[in-house]
Amino acid sequence: MAELLAIEIPGGHGRMWAEKTEAGKVLVHRHASRGGVRNVIENYDSIGPDGRSELKALTDEIAIHILKQVASGVPYSSAFIIETNAPEPVLDMRKTEAEHRWTSSGIKFWRHAEQMTAYQNGGGHTVVSSHISPEGACNLRCPYCSVTYRDTHSRIDYAVIEKYVTDLQSRGLKAIILTGGGEPTIYPKFNELVQWLKFDRQLLVALITNGTQANRIADKTWKAFSWVRVSINVFDGWEQKIKIPYEILDKDCVVGCSMVYTSEHQSTTEKFTGRMDILRRAAKVADNVGASYCRIQPNCILDKRALMLQHKALDYDLQELGDKRFFHQHKDHLTPKAHTCHQAHFRPYLSEEKFQGTGQPGTVLPCDSVCLVDAYQYFAQEYHICHASHVLDFLDGKLKMKFDPTKRCSGCVFSRTVDMLDDWKNNGVERFGEFTEPLVHEEFV
Repeated sequence: MAELLAIEIPGGHGRMWAEKTEAGKVLVHRHASRGGVRNVIENYDSIGPDGRSELKALTDEIAIHILKQVASGVPYSSAFIIETNAPEPVLDMRKTEAEHRWTSSGIKFWRHAEQMTAYQNGGGHTVVSSHISPEGACNLRCPYCSVTYRDTHSRIDYAVIEKYVTDLQSRGLKAIILTGGGEPTIYPKFNELVQWLKFDRQLLVALITNGTQANRIADKTWKAFSWVRVSINVFDGWEQKIKIPYEILDKDCVVGCSMVYTSEHQSTTEKFTGRMDILRRAAKVADNVGASYCRIQPNCILDKRALMLQHKALDYDLQELGDKRFFHQHKDHLTPKAHTCHQAHFRPYLSEEKFQGTGQPGTVLPCDSVCLVDAYQYFAQEYHICHASHVLDFLDGKLKMKFDPTKRCSGCVFSRTVDMLDDWKNNGVERFGEFTEPLVHEEFV
């Protein structure tokens, strides 16, 4: 093979190189130093004058262009989106009914008057739900993972989680979402944790999983969930390996799927005829897990222009797919106007990342998506609020966040929610009257 060009990934995150095989095929390789992700890509996403996208084979020229783009600081995934006279994407970014129902769109906050009022008045009884990522290890190495550069060796001690949850219940906690980080079902005490949350602490519990480790979960544990969301990842054998025993879930438990569309899906040995092939096969996986819905979104670490182009292309794709279970979650990279991340007081995120002050796993972060800001792909220390053992000090105002969202959250996917809460706290702008009836899974804000 002939090497065309090699670069170091900015920030010391690894190495990329392009090469041409003896058969004339052009490949782009990446090795991420943190997380050990390796992938090989042979196609790129071409956006044409009509705004539609198609996969095309890499050429020498395109491969070298991609590497130079990454070297200049363009996010890795964005570099594989090449536009040819693509129009300015015109999108309707208003939230759909499906987005409000199945995602954190912001409206569910108005169903929690006690917590909202406490926050406006400066009290600490503000918590509605919390994400917990107990485990850093994952059995997959997806090249488009939002935390590619995570520390895969971290794991939160069970006693730390118990204290964190008990502390938050004294501040109004209603629901827990178990997520990653890594793959949560790998956590050694996963069954014990879920059953303690549900049956001892009487909390609502949800699970976000890659759906490949179902055999680790006891039947009693499966029955504890209010909802389960299966992340559809593309890897060798994905269509057979992603499955859960949905028939034994509680009758009220809702199963959904979420899938990130990215050109990096092609880095497996799986071969696709195009974007629609990927989506149609994802629909079969949704069948296999008993999904009521399937959320599709572009890779969130794309730069703004590439993100908007992918949104528009996905609009075309989902219209062609015609599967009513599928909905498109539109996310934009905005910057909050608020100087504090208000949502951290309502839905703090407990990560398995080691807290910068102690080196112990169990860091409280303002949300589960700060790893997407500026395409970090890890939970940068500036967003660390405190260790789990001091979460009450944060809620009671004794500890402050060390970052200003207006300066450090230029790619915030929750900007509208943060600004909504800012308007409520500082200007009294409220919407309680719009939401007098219960909302689906309203405890999971």
